[in-house]
Amino acid sequence: MVTVSPSILIPISLIASMIVLMREALIIVGMLKGPILAKFERYGDDERFYYPVPRILIAAGVFALGIGVWIYPYVRLPLMPAGPGILLFFAAYFAHQHIDFARRHPEIFQSFPRWHRELREYTTRAERRRIAYMWLDLPLKTRLLYNSSDRAFLHWADMIVLATVS
Repeated sequence: MVTVSPSILIPISLIASMIVLMREALIIVGMLKGPILAKFERYGDDERFYYPVPRILIAAGVFALGIGVWIYPYVRLPLMPAGPGILLFFAAYFAHQHIDFARRHPEIFQSFPRWHRELREYTTRAERRRIAYMWLDLPLKTRLLYNSSDRAFLHWADMIVLATVS
């Protein structure tokens, strides 16, 4: 049986939580469009809601827990290893339980990334779904270009909408 020492789990958890936090930061600032466009691909009346708050809080909780356990032998404060992480986990649970509130107030919770807000203002559900599926057909270099430029991406999305007007 393979055993894993706790000393290796701490750096792995720190690296994994940093990757999740960086990914969510890239999505929020608009430099990674694929995960939000994937929410548009689903057929049906309801559109999946991009709500990063619980995921960010869980990743921050794992990071705080890892840092707390890592520095505990040097600091020795009560509740140092688990306190901040557990508080962030409770905040993530609270945020997940109140997702309906976030759905009712998209002006607050869907204001970032800016390209997402602008795209939702002038496109219908069917047009956003078509944009999402056309995104999958783009070559990697083109996706990287559109990820780095909101203006170019919105221009491309306008061309997709114009091409589908009957």
